[in-house]
Amino acid sequence: MRRPADTAVGGQPTVINLQVRRFLCDNSDCGKQTFAEQVEGLTFRYGRRTVHFQRALEQVALILGGAAGERLATRLAMPVSGSTLLRLIGRLELPAVPAVEVLGIDEFAFRRGRKFGTILIDMRSRRPVDVLPDHTADTFAAWLQNRDHVRTICRDRGGSFAEGAQRALPGVPQVADRWHVLHNLATAVEKAIRRHRPCLQPPGPLPDPDPGAERERPVVTRSEENTQARWQQIHPLYARGMKIDTISQITGYDRTTVRRYARAASPEELIRPRPRRRTNLDAH
Repeated sequence: MRRPADTAVGGQPTVINLQVRRFLCDNSDCGKQTFAEQVEGLTFRYGRRTVHFQRALEQVALILGGAAGERLATRLAMPVSGSTLLRLIGRLELPAVPAVEVLGIDEFAFRRGRKFGTILIDMRSRRPVDVLPDHTADTFAAWLQNRDHVRTICRDRGGSFAEGAQRALPGVPQVADRWHVLHNLATAVEKAIRRHRPCLQPPGPLPDPDPGAERERPVVTRSEENTQARWQQIHPLYARGMKIDTISQITGYDRTTVRRYARAASPEELIRPRPRRRTNLDAH
């Protein structure tokens, strides 16, 4: 007797009481002693669910994942844990990699700041193609080998992807996708605005009619003071030809922070204006 679970009927969980045959093997060299009969389209080996129920849970897991899929399955009277849904995804066979003509590539973090990987996208269908374990040029070049169907590569400004593409498919055009084009444009505009930030300040108060009166000086926040101090500490070292890693060891700042302060022409590029928080007294 087998009791595989099936999809709910009338909002109630369903179990099928199924009687099947069990076959015995009299071959002493065989690793299996018994074989249970399978009903085509209904059961599968070692399965506690019907084939239809298993496929339904796989679709829920693929669309919603573990936790959200568990909540939906409970509402549909098909109780299952989120961990089981994730295991169902892990057992699925990976689809064959299609012949991609326009390949998109970008890195992502398996563990933020620690371990990075690479995701490959078919830019025409906008579907994932493959995931690489790291973001090095060697791994990307090895993946591109014998894939002459790739005609264009969309990437960011990372040098490793450019090197890997040039090594495996020399002469293939490499372009930036729409997101990176807009992101680079926004970054350039933001840098230009920061460089001319003093020119964009709102007009100050009217001059005091009393020439002897002391004028109000603009208030400098502690954050702006710290930014100016860091720039005066880092930028002169970079101007003398010192490397980013060396400056990072001397100052104790992260390499990304040192690079940002070293490449800024003035402290104003690094100071972001913070709008004053509105209060209930503004109306009065």
